[in-house]
Parts: sequence; C-alpha cells; structure tokens
Amino acid sequence: YIPLGACISAAKRKAFRKSIIIMSSSSSSLQTLSPTASDLHAKLEHFVRTQCEPAEKEYEDHMEGRIGSDRWSVDAVPPCMERLKKEAKKLGLWNLFLPHPLPTHIPSTLSPSTYLSNREYGILCETMGRSYIAPEACNCNAPDTGNMEVLLKHGSQDQQVQYLIPLLEGKIRSTFLMTEPDVASSDATNIQTTLQKRVSAEDGSVRYVLNGRKWWSTGAMDPRCKVAIVLAKMDYSHPSCKDEKGAGGGGGGHGAHTV
Repeated sequence: YIPLGACISAAKRKAFRKSIIIMSSSSSSLQTLSPTASDLHAKLEHFVRTQCEPAEKEYEDHMEGRIGSDRWSVDAVPPCMERLKKEAKKLGLWNLFLPHPLPTHIPSTLSPSTYLSNREYGILCETMGRSYIAPEACNCNAPDTGNMEVLLKHGSQDQQVQYLIPLLEGKIRSTFLMTEPDVASSDATNIQTTLQKRVSAEDGSVRYVLNGRKWWSTGAMDPRCKVAIVLAKMDYSHPSCKDEKGAGGGGGGHGAHTV
C-alpha cells in the first residue's frame, strides 16, 4: 500500500481534490429525492439502523454451528427475519423494487407504498446494503427481485399465481440458474444447457426436456426455494421439430437462448 500523496505531486493532489469536490457537487443532484421518496428513505434509514443492524447478532447466533444438512433446514432460518419482514410491511418498505403496477389478478396489497424510479430505488438500495439482512427483510433481495420481474413481465397468469404471488408475499424464495462448471458462463453464448422441444405425433401436444448442469446458483439450497429461473439454449433437433430446426438461431449464438 502506497499513500496517495506519496505518488503524485502537490499540483496534481490539488487538482485531484478539486475534481473530487466537483464530482461531489455534481452527484448531489443525483441524490435528490422527491418529497415522497425522501420520506420513505428516512423511514428506511431508521429501520435499518434501529432494527436490522441490531438483529444481525441474533441472526449470527442462530446460524452459529449449523453445518451440512442442518445449515439448509427450515429450522436454520433465523426467526428474526419474519419479525423484520412484518415490520417492513407495516412501514411501507415492502417490494420497493417493483417497477410498475401489478396486474389485477395479483392482490394490490403486494404493491409498494410508492413506485420509485431506478435512480431513487438505487439510493434506497445503498441504505439497505448497510445491513446484510435488510434487503431480505424488505423483500428486495437477489435473486428474488430479478426473478419476480421476469415472472411479472413474461410469466403466464398461472405462473404468476403459483410463483409470483408467494414470492411477493415473502413466503417462498427462488434461484437463478445460469453459471455452468465447464464454460465461461458470463458469456451467455457459451451456455451448454439445452431445452429440447418435443411434439407428440398423436395429439400435437408439446413438452420440453431440460438437460444440463448448473452451479453457483444463489438461493438454490434455501429450504424456502420453490422455483428456479433457468437460462438454457433452445434445441429443435428432435425429429418431431424438423420444420423448426434453426429457429431462433440468430447470429453467433445470440438469439438461441430461452429462460
């Protein structure tokens, strides 16, 4: 470690400090919140400081010594989380990530107290991040938020009723399956897991066969995990799909994927 001042001249240090001041003043406008969002932010800060941060010790004490299968049992879920969730709901700090109103078949009580812009939500996320249990307490924890948005935008009504509603209620959790052991999975075109489409010759019904291996799947071991969002590559190679071969291929591997 070399102190900053030891490796730059006095003139450069002065210029650097000036740039920091300029950055700070310009970023202040990015931190500006509407009165409604500002009130919500203040409420969230108080909740994180007075309830979430003190509960971390209780959380750690409950988890201490839990290894193997005991680590992933229902009993391993710290009781303080349900208490914090109830309080977050009461304070209007629940499901703050939701980007737009819910469809009519989903209870309106699951909507956030106010809809935030991406910038406003980002500021509140920074506050939630001060405690490692605050995001889950507010039902704004990964990978559930992204999975819920996928279900909200692309899920069928049946899928939303079966999975999205209990996720929005905080009763279940989910996982996102993308990373694979044998390829650099940050480039989605490398994904090897396939979803093969098969069409019945008898009645024309369609079924899909998912084949592959995933790992580093956040949330998969949680006993409350009931649904997975899986990234796979479409496979139309089955003889029943001879007319669809090459469908969705795109160029260079792009466009051939499904979730």
